This record gives sequence, C-alpha cells and structure tokens, in this order.
Amino acid sequence: MRYGAYVLVGLAVFLIVPQFIASYYVLIWAEILIYAIFALSFNMLMGYTGLLSLGHAAFFGAGGYTVALLVVKGGMDNFWLCIFIALLVSALLGLVFGYLALRTTGIYFIIITLALAQMLWALAWRWRSLTGGDDGLPGIDRPDFGLPWSLEDTTNYYYFILVFFVLSLFILYRISRSPFGRTLVGIRENEPRMQALGYNTWRYKYVCFIIAAVFGGLAGVLKVYQDGFISPTYCSMMTSALVVLMALIGGTRVFTGPILGAGVVWIIKSVVSSYTEYWTLILGILMVVIVMFAPQGIVGYLAQLKERYGTLKG
Repeated sequence: MRYGAYVLVGLAVFLIVPQFIASYYVLIWAEILIYAIFALSFNMLMGYTGLLSLGHAAFFGAGGYTVALLVVKGGMDNFWLCIFIALLVSALLGLVFGYLALRTTGIYFIIITLALAQMLWALAWRWRSLTGGDDGLPGIDRPDFGLPWSLEDTTNYYYFILVFFVLSLFILYRISRSPFGRTLVGIRENEPRMQALGYNTWRYKYVCFIIAAVFGGLAGVLKVYQDGFISPTYCSMMTSALVVLMALIGGTRVFTGPILGAGVVWIIKSVVSSYTEYWTLILGILMVVIVMFAPQGIVGYLAQLKERYGTLKG
C-alpha cells in the first residue's frame, strides 16, 4: 500500500469513527485533530529545519487569546474575520520572535524561544483586567453560520475541525515536498554546505518559523472555540513540552509522525489519566523507550521495519 493510500484510509477512519462512539470520545478525537495541526506546525521547525523550539506554545496561545479577546471583549461574532486577525497576529508574533531567536543557534536558540514564550505566558497571567489572569476568559461561543446543523453539537464541531485539519495537512505536505521544503531539509542536514551553494539559509529558516507560527495559531483558535474558554496554560511551557513529545514520539523525520504522536499523547493524557494519576509517569516511560529503541519515532520505526522486511523478502 502506498503512502497516499495510508493517508486516505486514515482520513476515512476520522470520518466514520465519530458515528459509532460516545460524545466524550468524539471530543477526544477532536482534541487529537487540533493537536495534530499543532504538532505538524512544530515539526516544520524541528523535523524539516532542525530547529528545536521550546516556545511554540506562544503561537498556540496568541491565536487563542486573539479570538477570545475579539469575541469576549470586542463582541465580534464574525468567525472568518476573527480567524483572519488571529492568524495575522500569530504571523506577526512569528515575525518578531523569529527575528530575535534566529540570531542565535543551538542551545541559545532553544533558551530564547523558551524565554519569549514565557514572557507571553507571564503577560497573560499578570494582565488580569484584559486576559482574566489565571481565571482565564470564559464565554467564547462557537461560530454560527446559520446552517441547519449547529456547531454547538460535539460531532458537528468535530467535522468542522476535520476540514481545517485536512486543509492544514494538504498545505503543509505541499510545502514540505516543494523546492522550499527540500531546501529546509538541506539546511537541516548540512547548513554550511547550503550556504556555500548560495542559499540564504537564515531567510529560509525565518520564513519557515513564520509558517509554523501561523499554523500553531490556527490550532489555538480551534482549541479556544472547542473549549469556550482560554487560560495562560495555552502558552505555557507545559504546552510547548507536550508538542515536542508528540513530534518525538510519532517521528520528526516522517511527515505523518506528529499526527500519530498527537494521538498517543492525548489518549494517555485524556483516557489513561482517568484510571491513574500517574499518567505523566507512563508518558515519561514511553518517551524513554522511544528514545532508546526507536529514536526515529513510532512511524519512522515502522517505516524502517517495512523497508527491512521488503529487503529481506526481495
């Protein structure tokens, strides 16, 4: 079965399964789709460009807080205008943060992305009159398009998210397979050589940083409409750590890896946590096992097994 066929089968599963499960589990599947978009956006940095950011939650929170403030404080009910402004804010934030962070490399890049995100988290935590502080901002209604079916229904909103997931998947896949995406891979593998070939590697990384910020902001927008609420945890270090785990567990060198990683992490967080309070320990053990025995992630490991099996069979 070819790669495209696997994707089609996966999408078919996402389409059909919600019809046969309870609303609570539909909610979990919707969360997986949202965090899959978030993880895919992060993987444009880590998987394709080799940039480990510990502050990617800044864009998740920026998109979410923009919509929350427009709806709750500004009384705006035009979904398309809200999402346009939220993505624009995420892009502008990526423009500023990327300009600052990409002036550094290695461990310094990691530290500065974390510091920048923590600044945003502190702003959301302290500016209580605007953001609600640690109490957050409730009262964010889902969009109403005047259609026969309401997005207040969990299943309907799930399919609404699925549309954005498919669009994000398609766009990011096309970017990753474009000459731009292949140049990013070249930068990841050997940046000095790409510079010697005449590529402005800083510019490529900067554009990639902004693209990742936009799609991270989109995930934050969908999450806020899903919850009807936002708090500083959206842009916290824990949220950044979760998306790193999703990418690493699924596999950063395979495009669909972060999708599986998002599913694994969110199932452990949402389902396993209802049976034991030690779900973080389970997640930590899984991460250790992945790093030790499958550093290329679950999807990367399965692809390697398939290639090895095919070689032996041939």
